[in-house]
Amino acid sequence: MQITSWANKRVLITGSGGFIGSHLLTYFEKRHAWVLGVIRGKKTSDHEVSVELTDRKKLFSVVRAFRPDVFFHLASEALVESGQSDPYHTFHNNIESALNVLEACRNTKVSRIVMASTVHVYGNSPFPYKEDEPARPSRPYETSKTCADLIAQSYADTYELPVLIPRFVNIYGPGDKNASRIVPKTVRSLLEGKQPTLWGGGAKRDYLYIDDALRAYDLLGKISDTQIERNRIFNFATGNSVTAKKMIETIIRLTGKRSDIQKTPDGRQNELDKQEVSWSKAKQVLGWSPTVTLEAGLRKTIEWYVSYYQK
Repeated sequence: MQITSWANKRVLITGSGGFIGSHLLTYFEKRHAWVLGVIRGKKTSDHEVSVELTDRKKLFSVVRAFRPDVFFHLASEALVESGQSDPYHTFHNNIESALNVLEACRNTKVSRIVMASTVHVYGNSPFPYKEDEPARPSRPYETSKTCADLIAQSYADTYELPVLIPRFVNIYGPGDKNASRIVPKTVRSLLEGKQPTLWGGGAKRDYLYIDDALRAYDLLGKISDTQIERNRIFNFATGNSVTAKKMIETIIRLTGKRSDIQKTPDGRQNELDKQEVSWSKAKQVLGWSPTVTLEAGLRKTIEWYVSYYQK
């Protein structure tokens, strides 16, 4: 079944309490889909249910009862630092959660299964990263995501599951309250009259605005069966990487604040100096391309933070 309209389609989203998942839930609700969000903590609306994804029986019962047309699996232990400090927890949660999602979908008729991944799985691969490049992860977080990707591809091959694996660069935008990430961390520091902090500063990363990521998920949910057979993995990026130092300087300029950058000696172990990601496949197959420039996206994001912190 190929989806042409989201009206009355049943969409299940894990990680709907997070930054991207909450945006995705709202996105599909606005398009008149029947949406159920799966969160870890206490539910905040009738459109959510609280489930630990490592609880196989409870997850299965939710999926059987809701019978989604499309399953978006976004939930994961997503912080590199958490993987460094507690690798067992990261491996256990990310791998077992992915396995339970795939098992639940294997026993339920699901038209599309979208398993969110990251371009960090490419590790120290040749530039630009392309979808047919073998994964070369090093740190626990990226390795756990690579394991989940391989398990998903195994289920797709063995059980003919309609699995899609989007690999995103860093996603930013309004609503991200995670102070460990560079955009919310920097904006909050400036609004509180503090100097933004920077370790290293030379590592180059690509940043994708949330609206462009939502369009990517939309297109993946609508992809045809024949396209899935030939294409499972898709990169989503802008092709315009900036250093952490440049990102912070841009945010300082856009906030209109005057501030120096406080450099710290701490850094991340095995941090890559650079990432270059090809998104030509997404353009060719899905007709997707990024539409929001970094400066335009940061302006919208900063406006949201100013309003949020002035409440």
